[in-house]
Amino acid sequence: GRGIFLFSCISDLLYDGSTVVQRYIEDPYLIGGYKFDLRIYAVVTSYHPLRIYIHHDGLVRFGTEKYTGSMLHNLYAHLTNTSINMKGPSYNVDKERIGAGCKWTISQLRAYFQQCCIDDRLAWERIKHMISLTIIMQANSIPETAKQCVELYGFDIIFDHKLKPCF
Repeated sequence: GRGIFLFSCISDLLYDGSTVVQRYIEDPYLIGGYKFDLRIYAVVTSYHPLRIYIHHDGLVRFGTEKYTGSMLHNLYAHLTNTSINMKGPSYNVDKERIGAGCKWTISQLRAYFQQCCIDDRLAWERIKHMISLTIIMQANSIPETAKQCVELYGFDIIFDHKLKPCF
């Protein structure tokens, strides 16, 4: 959560080192009016041959204030980082559909989708595909002599309003 901020004009971006800039998803999928993202873990136990394991569970991280697309200054509505939201005034409040706090497990999310008759299978296949392609992109840069290499990755994924996953 350190150094995270939102801006609407590229001229507002000021930095003095390595920086990651991401396109903002303006129409995220919401639960009870709250924005959320997923943290999914993958481990690579070998690059030659490539062997990736994607953990079936992970974290669902919610904003702690209802999402409004027009109020970028409200970090608790727009950002899902737990380290930010646990300092917010609504963190311990029992929020509609999501409860108190700002985390679920992915198992809880999938149960919610099932309860709402939402078929999420295509979304999960897309997520696995996105993670695999991201790791494949760097596999060639790993020397074949690094046979005992083990890497753990955490992928942050958000769904748009059509349940399409995005990094």
